[in-house]
Amino acid sequence: MAQEFDRHSPRDPLPMPAPMDFPEDGQPESDVLGDIQARLASDPFSVERNFGITYVGPPHPIADRVRTLTQGTYFVEWAREMIPSAYEFEKEAIRMMVSLLGHPEGTGFITSGGTESNMSAMRLARNSGGKPEPEIVMPTSAHYSFRLGAELLGIRLIETPVDAEMRPDMDAVRRAITSNTVGLVCSAPEGNFGQLDPVPEFATLARDYGLYLHVDGAFGGFILPFMRDLGHDLVPFDLSVPGVSSFMTDGHKLGMLPVATGFFLIRDANMLDSIPVETTFIHTLTATKPGAHAAGAWAVMRHLGRDGYRSCVVRLLEAVQIIVDGIDSIDGLRLMVKPLISVINFTSDSLDMEAVFHELSSRGWGSTFGEMHGKARIRLSLHPHRDADHARRFVAALRESVQAVR
Repeated sequence: MAQEFDRHSPRDPLPMPAPMDFPEDGQPESDVLGDIQARLASDPFSVERNFGITYVGPPHPIADRVRTLTQGTYFVEWAREMIPSAYEFEKEAIRMMVSLLGHPEGTGFITSGGTESNMSAMRLARNSGGKPEPEIVMPTSAHYSFRLGAELLGIRLIETPVDAEMRPDMDAVRRAITSNTVGLVCSAPEGNFGQLDPVPEFATLARDYGLYLHVDGAFGGFILPFMRDLGHDLVPFDLSVPGVSSFMTDGHKLGMLPVATGFFLIRDANMLDSIPVETTFIHTLTATKPGAHAAGAWAVMRHLGRDGYRSCVVRLLEAVQIIVDGIDSIDGLRLMVKPLISVINFTSDSLDMEAVFHELSSRGWGSTFGEMHGKARIRLSLHPHRDADHARRFVAALRESVQAVR
């Protein structure tokens, strides 16, 4: 992710439509809805065939029903007596999440997603650290939102190296800690390859040096706990690890919640004393949020429970394994790293991977193309909406694409 902030070449301008007037007269609803349907039909990939971005995939159907029930409601601390139901949905959803992630006594907030959650953690680390020139240490594999947060919050980021499989150099992390360090950041897992950082080792450093430790679990919070339930051998990664100060995850990635529903989870409510608040009592970067986000999160978790989420994870990992086996069976392709969750990266030593990417696109299948460590790669990120049939059809399209390129 560090490459995003290291570019020196000019960026392409963002495309904008021609100037357009605000409508003078309204149009019939049928015309407006028809235009929307036409625009959606022009998107290059259907939801079922887009394996490129984790966000792609509808939320659980109960969340749509909740949105209808909660129209006009909102949640924010200062309005908790005006609309207590939405506030209770948020706080009960938070209690369920901190229990799932290892510390039932924890607290927290529903946010707009990972960027807000990560920036909120940096703010807590800075304010509680009490250093005039605060620094935070993190691996280069961490999400770009920490760089955004550093710019806005006046924090110096110290980035440490990772190896070809995104494993952090823990000796480098220790050497990077100085008298100005207020916090450490690690990922569970990081977003490029979906690999789990050694959270216990970061936690040991945090305890040894008296530092705040934040775990970015954007991808992991709604899959790793259920993989653990299913017997997968995982390094401890959540608030159960002594030394972890906060954990965040995105419900709209693998939790089947609507975009944008993030969770910023905090071990100890006393940590919030370092955040200055007025009578409005707002600790997060955004304030008023739609009641449907809190009620939707509460409803999906109550409806599915651990057993329902475990079933979803079994189905998702089955789809991942079908694709992994398919890649292994196609001459010229190879995995860059064994997938841990639902993120798959593959490359080739003999094929033009960009051409393979375009062949997949021409067949209506979405994926992501780029370079990592000097190797052209295709990255897939599967949503729980995907199943074995989707995976088999993707492998068939991939096989055809490779044959066309060859």
